[in-house]
Amino acid sequence: MRLSTLFKHQDIGGKTVYVVDDHHYALAPWALMRRQMGRAPNLITLDHHTDVHEAFLGHAHLETYERGGDAWALARDLVKRIDWQNDQSLLWAIEHLRHDEHIDAATLSGVLNYAFCIQLSDYSGNPSIEQQAYDADRQARWPQPPTLPPPCRPMTYGIPGNHIFVISHDCAIGCNRMPHNDDCVVEHGNMVIESIYLDDQLARGAEMSRCVGIEHLEAQPYILDIDLDVFHSRQAIGPADSTTFYRLIRNAVAITVATEAECVEDLKFDGEAIDASFLLAKLIDHINEAIG
Repeated sequence: MRLSTLFKHQDIGGKTVYVVDDHHYALAPWALMRRQMGRAPNLITLDHHTDVHEAFLGHAHLETYERGGDAWALARDLVKRIDWQNDQSLLWAIEHLRHDEHIDAATLSGVLNYAFCIQLSDYSGNPSIEQQAYDADRQARWPQPPTLPPPCRPMTYGIPGNHIFVISHDCAIGCNRMPHNDDCVVEHGNMVIESIYLDDQLARGAEMSRCVGIEHLEAQPYILDIDLDVFHSRQAIGPADSTTFYRLIRNAVAITVATEAECVEDLKFDGEAIDASFLLAKLIDHINEAIG
């Protein structure tokens, strides 16, 4: 098997685009870009899920289930075997990775530098230093009130060992419902690539990136990675204001797209007439429009 069998390559107005069916196949084009660039790029990924599971942990659990052993230690050892300069090593890695383990594999093996995840499934993301201090104080003093005030932005962050930052979110921009409800889920999902939402996410991401010496997420070369399951509706893939999304497209050194047809089907909002083929066609239209 060749690496090129894992993806479809397109050149859209001079922009390199790789399309994969399963998201962990994206490790192949990421590694190819790593070789071409001579340095590890960052990743900005748009996804419904966080995709930050530990690399090879699923495989390691299966390996140690009957014969015993430390699955976590085995998983860490397997990551060390990845040689991004060797096609066979990458094919072996992709064969043994499970869903949501590819970003961890890429950052720990030197394919990527830092990854910044814009996602819809984990509202808290990577906790800030201030949030961790507040939570610890509140827990220590319970049932008395905490001595520290609730943290507010901008915040500071430690350097994650796996170089992955999951960006937090509150709800749809401007939502004042208390408590949040199912209407919030729809409004939030529908604005996932609206400029007002991406600007907020990039600002939150910049607070994280500054803690590792990167002024903002677009300050260093990055791959823009898009999982089509982030789009739950026709409105989500058809933003009213695409300015920020188009800038991310133009400035990316390459774009990877995971079609993930089953996830698209499972996650689409009720009554939405969308599938992976429809979303991919719309996304290609956006790339063409952005490149101009």
